[in-house]
Amino acid sequence: MKFKLLYLVILVLISGATYANAEDENFFGRPKSITFKGENENWYVVHHMYLVDTEIEYDTKIRYKGNNEKMKNLPYLNYMITDEIGNPGLGGTFSLNESNEFHSGRTECSGCTYLDKNKEVTFIFGKWEEYDEIVILKRE
Repeated sequence: MKFKLLYLVILVLISGATYANAEDENFFGRPKSITFKGENENWYVVHHMYLVDTEIEYDTKIRYKGNNEKMKNLPYLNYMITDEIGNPGLGGTFSLNESNEFHSGRTECSGCTYLDKNKEVTFIFGKWEEYDEIVILKRE
């Protein structure tokens, strides 16, 4: 009886340890936050990513520096962030709402890639639209 109980306790401990390591394997030892910044003649972008347990969150700030008033009045612009090999980090839409800035606020990102292994990423404005512009964001 004691042997069976000891065997069961050891089996539970080993199973629990294996489960914890398997879940943390991808994110163990990785930085809890990363920041990418970049600009060109029309745009300034700051993109933060956060690792919260096994979830990824992001916060993106976009400032329009150009002088095209039409850009400020568009109902939305699409954007996409890709890494060096073309894997999408995330994408979405934003509107300047007749101003020069957009701030996403901290948002949970389901299905995106944590880009902590990248030194730079590509921020693409307006992909698949009439307007298309790229800003390279460098990791700080």
